[in-house]
Amino acid sequence: MADQNIEIWGHMTFRPFRIYWALEEYGLKYKSYKIGSRTGETQTKEYLEMNPKGKIPLFKHNSIYINESAAAMKYITENFNKPSDFLVPNSPKDIAKIDEWSYFCAMELDALGVYIMRRHQLVENGGLSNLYGEAPNAIKTAKEHISRMLNACDRDVPNKNWLIGRNPSCADIMFMSCLQVIKLYNIEIKSKNIQSYYNRATQRKQYIKAMTETYGYSTLEDYKKTRV
Repeated sequence: MADQNIEIWGHMTFRPFRIYWALEEYGLKYKSYKIGSRTGETQTKEYLEMNPKGKIPLFKHNSIYINESAAAMKYITENFNKPSDFLVPNSPKDIAKIDEWSYFCAMELDALGVYIMRRHQLVENGGLSNLYGEAPNAIKTAKEHISRMLNACDRDVPNKNWLIGRNPSCADIMFMSCLQVIKLYNIEIKSKNIQSYYNRATQRKQYIKAMTETYGYSTLEDYKKTRV
């Protein structure tokens, strides 16, 4: 499929970041629209016609629109020429393991963890309590859930390489996107395996390019300084 007519809407959050990273892995050219959530930019008539959910990210290739980050990543990996150093699995086992990691990240870490924190933390802590209300107990249990889930997956995180072998995959993009927002909310990662994995992943040039495209900074540490 031709490398052309790729557009993506969204920045400043970890879900658009997933798509940017996949695009960088494939070396694809794209046009990005740096619109944010809850800024009014996703509620215009023009945008709602493209994405009735009124959220970011939104991915477009030619006439195809995809408004879920994991689905957009999968579309990219299955419809463009695969780079030699990115894993697109062929075996049923590897396909299932990547799906397992991706669903785990989307539900256990994202939906049941960091997003609950984002909804109910104070605005000065990067939250949206002004919209959804303060809920200290919800934040507490979300943090506990994240810690429990990281502990549960610790044994499956290698002390070398990537999650499914020598090259990164969509599983790594999903996992790293969640780890970086966990760090953004100052949740301690107690696992040496996971911390070492995180440190290795942040050195990959495609990760750095995706960070810069999403947040305007090449490292999470530099981005965090702007939120203080």
